[in-house]
Amino acid sequence: MKILLDTNVVMDALQERQSFAIVAQEILRRGQQGEFSISFTANAVTDIFYLYAKAQNLQSARSAIAFLLDTFRVVAVRHDDCLAAMKLPIKDFEDALVAVCAEKDGADYIVTRDEQFLTARSPVPLIAPKDFLGKVSPAARRTP
Repeated sequence: MKILLDTNVVMDALQERQSFAIVAQEILRRGQQGEFSISFTANAVTDIFYLYAKAQNLQSARSAIAFLLDTFRVVAVRHDDCLAAMKLPIKDFEDALVAVCAEKDGADYIVTRDEQFLTARSPVPLIAPKDFLGKVSPAARRTP
């Protein structure tokens, strides 16, 4: 299974945001162990670096980005992707671009905590982090 993580999920894990961190960190841990493939967009890398450096410091941000780049995949954002995002019926351009990149990457899900994005008409199914973990939990994978 392939998922594309929205920036907010990665930031929840890195910044240990109350009530969101445990689930986000579990998704990263299980992706790191190879249970599923995790990717994020190239523009998410710059956003994560900026936000994390601002909240922590430059060295922490560099370490976090190094971990993400060594462990997960980055989906390129190209000119055509931006044009395709403009055509989607998603109000937030960044969300539309995530959807285009997820589709291009063959993702099964986009995992996001953005409530507006979760209700958007995306070419790739959108799912909240907790719901995603419920889908991939050992109990959920068993067949009767």
